[in-house]
Amino acid sequence: MGGNPDSPSRQGYRFRIGIPAEIQLDGSAIACEALNLSRSGVLLVGQFPPIEAETLDLVLKAPTGNLTVQLSGRVIRVEPDGGGDGPSVALEFVGMDDPRRETLDVLLARMIQAPAATPFDDLKPGAPPQEIKRALEAIPLPQRIALSSRATVKEREYLRSDIHPAVLEALVRNPGLTVAEARVIATSTHLMSGTLDALASDTRFRDDEDLRIAIASHPRVSMTTAEKVTANFKVPQLKKLLAKPGLNQLLREKLFRRTNAR
Repeated sequence: MGGNPDSPSRQGYRFRIGIPAEIQLDGSAIACEALNLSRSGVLLVGQFPPIEAETLDLVLKAPTGNLTVQLSGRVIRVEPDGGGDGPSVALEFVGMDDPRRETLDVLLARMIQAPAATPFDDLKPGAPPQEIKRALEAIPLPQRIALSSRATVKEREYLRSDIHPAVLEALVRNPGLTVAEARVIATSTHLMSGTLDALASDTRFRDDEDLRIAIASHPRVSMTTAEKVTANFKVPQLKKLLAKPGLNQLLREKLFRRTNAR
């Protein structure tokens, strides 16, 4: 099972939003979702049984219209269910003749021109938390992670309510993220320590006092990061942080000593 469909040489012309797909297993067609589709391979996610075959036959379907393409792929890797969406399997296309390659190119071009709709399209700003939760759960985890890294303002409004740490990690690294959004994300109890480190190190936000206080008072922040973001705090800022409930006791003691020393 050589090769890697996610290697740098295969990244060009790749479409990351999911589209309907089917694979053939033991004579049955099993519905799944195609992610990270390119001219050379695809990542499939779905509720399918353990895969032991070296190659799979599959059908990809355009989200609009009736365009389909039948392909075969060599199994590169299989990963277990990591987020409730089922296992995933990475395939490298094999046996591609000219007609199939041309049809795949048409499918890719159509998807780039008219991206698939998402469950967010029916949500309005200020939607109730339960509606946002249902919309998030309707999107497979790999797609939510991919979307977060490049999400628009409207999409970020909903994605920052996600409870999966990997989604929030990708959202923090979104180049369009604003300081106001970063402050909201920093209050999430689902953040990983590394995500807080990334927020603290981001040059876009390093001068924002409210964000630094939110990071320093987060229950999962490391002592190193907490001390880093509070290093330049004056007494009024230190007192503001000390008023935060749930502050790490060791950090609280260090900050208290700093206020008394000034």
